[in-house]
Amino acid sequence: MKKTLIYLSILFIAIACGSETKEEPKESNSKDVKAEIAVETTDAKPEVMDPRTQGGAKSETQEFIDEHLLSSTGEFGELGYWVGAFGGNVINISLYEIVDGIAHGYSVCAGNFRKIEGSVKKEDDVLVFDMKEPGDDKYDGHFEFQIDITGQSLSGKWSPFDEGVTDPKEYNLSKRVYSYDSTVGDYPEASTRELTYDDVENMTGEELSEMRNEIYARHGYSFSNKEWRFHFEAKDWYMPLDVDVREKLTDVEVTNIELIYEYEMYYDEYYNDYGR
Repeated sequence: MKKTLIYLSILFIAIACGSETKEEPKESNSKDVKAEIAVETTDAKPEVMDPRTQGGAKSETQEFIDEHLLSSTGEFGELGYWVGAFGGNVINISLYEIVDGIAHGYSVCAGNFRKIEGSVKKEDDVLVFDMKEPGDDKYDGHFEFQIDITGQSLSGKWSPFDEGVTDPKEYNLSKRVYSYDSTVGDYPEASTRELTYDDVENMTGEELSEMRNEIYARHGYSFSNKEWRFHFEAKDWYMPLDVDVREKLTDVEVTNIELIYEYEMYYDEYYNDYGR
């Protein structure tokens, strides 16, 4: 009886295993499936979000900047954008209104925006300003500067409210007028025409990133990224003006940013596919 049971058990296992083997794909078919998967993975395109909407709605800060675009110069030419070195960065002090001896403006520096407000008085050919940031940020401070009406230069000092949080700074700024120019930079083609795969397929990852960021720089984007901030602040055409320029991108630039992103995102993984 035991021998019969053992024999039946062995027979059952053999039949079951044989059944599973028949259902497996042939070796050649298995290889074909793997090859197809490899091709599909290599040819897949990354999903690129619309540069105009990526990151959500426009910030309140940028809405404020857009609402206070400087279209007038003031009685003495003091209103406008004043740009220059501020410590290791470049600052843009924007003065947009003076009413009853009170000046209103804001600063854009290293990707940061701060409102400033204070008094102004005229002394001969000099306008003397005493303006302060809101004080709700630990790096806020006190601007004291003067504008030479005849020479159109702004010079002064800034000190933090909290001593020791950062170093005081002195600065000499020049009056600047911003005008978008699609032809400036090392890669103007990214703003003047639609790029093709031939334009970007043999570029390095660093070159691709520079081309893409240069599009934003042309619109006056103030970079918080230290590397790109220093890179563009060294360009004479660059002017930090905004903290969100997505809505200012042209249709051509949007198309090109999407193409550049496609190559940036897959550059390292598919380096050999780019003709190198």
